[in-house]
Amino acid sequence: MNSIMTKMNSFLLFSILLMIGCRNATLPQQFEETTQKPAIYPDYSNITIPPNIAPMNFSIQEEGDRFLTKISAGSESLLLTGKTVDIPLPAWKKMLLNNIGKNICFDIFVQKNNKWTKFQSITNKITENPIDPWLSYRLIAPGYEHYSFLGLFQRNLETFKETPFFRGNLVDEKTCTNCHNYQNRKTDNFLFHTRISLGGTVFVTNGEAVKIETKTDETGGACVYPSWHPDLPLVAFSVNNTVQIFHSLSLDKIEVLDTFSDLVLYDVEKHAISRILPKSDDSFETFPSWAPDGRTLYYCVAHLDLKVPRENKTERKKAALKHYSDFKYNLMKIPFDPATRTFGEPELVIDAAAIDKSVLFPRVSPDGKSLLYTLSKYGTFPIWHPDSDLWLLNLQTGENQPLNDVNSCESESFHNWDSTGNWFVFSSRRDDGSYTRLYFTHKNQDGSFSKPFLLPQKDPEQNIVLMKSYNIPELMTEPIDISIVELARAARVPDPPKATFISEQEKTAKK
Repeated sequence: MNSIMTKMNSFLLFSILLMIGCRNATLPQQFEETTQKPAIYPDYSNITIPPNIAPMNFSIQEEGDRFLTKISAGSESLLLTGKTVDIPLPAWKKMLLNNIGKNICFDIFVQKNNKWTKFQSITNKITENPIDPWLSYRLIAPGYEHYSFLGLFQRNLETFKETPFFRGNLVDEKTCTNCHNYQNRKTDNFLFHTRISLGGTVFVTNGEAVKIETKTDETGGACVYPSWHPDLPLVAFSVNNTVQIFHSLSLDKIEVLDTFSDLVLYDVEKHAISRILPKSDDSFETFPSWAPDGRTLYYCVAHLDLKVPRENKTERKKAALKHYSDFKYNLMKIPFDPATRTFGEPELVIDAAAIDKSVLFPRVSPDGKSLLYTLSKYGTFPIWHPDSDLWLLNLQTGENQPLNDVNSCESESFHNWDSTGNWFVFSSRRDDGSYTRLYFTHKNQDGSFSKPFLLPQKDPEQNIVLMKSYNIPELMTEPIDISIVELARAARVPDPPKATFISEQEKTAKK
């Protein structure tokens, strides 16, 4: 007991001294100025930040004995000590909200050999456009041996609070966790997948969770890559039979490809599945994504004759592996009538195969004017392709261009808009080429995009020491309220209800 009290008293004394030290810190009276900007991690310089973002803590990557950082905006300022700049949340929040539309500056002083040096100021802009306050993602280790430890997490972007809302090992040690998706970035209706052991799709509707077996004999696979209709209880899925290969020499390292893939429409209320497009062995449709008005479905398709029917799984897989670099996906769209829930004729939007490229992950902006997508050299798995970049298609003018202000020399992959269309989040491997981290960028009034910034962390070194990748980032306007216990209970159901397949003949008869 005495030992515990001694430790508590020591910690209390240290905390008091720390607070006194910070409060009494003053700027040096004498110092040399340099035109050089200080090296900091993350690189929070010349960026645009939302007024509701968590403190952008950073570490000073300069050699020195003492460090001082002055943070100022308007008439307000804050002075912090230490190589790691840990910004108090209340002071940061107040400073941002009181100075919307203005600049916020970081002035860094470093003492070395009893001499102080002031580096050039780092200036960032506080925009008037807030970002959706919640973000969800999957955290995944680089290997695939411990997939049961995959978790789905939600993060409050206004603080550093991160909580899991599902973990595969809560269901079974062999349960893997897969894609999650929301209706209109709200959490009263959302879904996620489990697979391997006790697989199925967990649908949460109006706060209640139920698992459905979406795999049918007619479709030949489970539903993946979801896109929830913005208004109706409908989800567009692709049905994919996926295989992996691991390169021994190529820097791309891993390839994921489909031996077949089709598009289906799932009725959440009726638990019914129907095909969006006719079944074809030579067309590989994937990555469905609704336009915000719910009247157009975008998707990607590759055309490749493997000369082996999909029913012959072994030979089909061998053929697909031989031609992995021949999968070139085009961007398509197909009209949808919400009143009759029927689709029209497909239309080509971007012929990427004609330029020997592959379009992936189409996402239409909330105003319906722009479409953000990934362009890679081939295939459906750009995470390991350093050439993978983000492109933007103007749906009104047809102008199509790479986002040079956003892209890097490493892979840019999965991305999503926030509800306003002023921000989007994307996955990038620009830090080290091995792990995906999350970056944010702001759309400026002239249509350009600001320099991306890394997801802020309480400890700025976390993005270095965390040996996991962020996967499938989704911005949300509200948090998930249903408990992790309820979601795990739904996912543990051993024999869930099975979706009913509705054939073309049945659909025609119902009309």
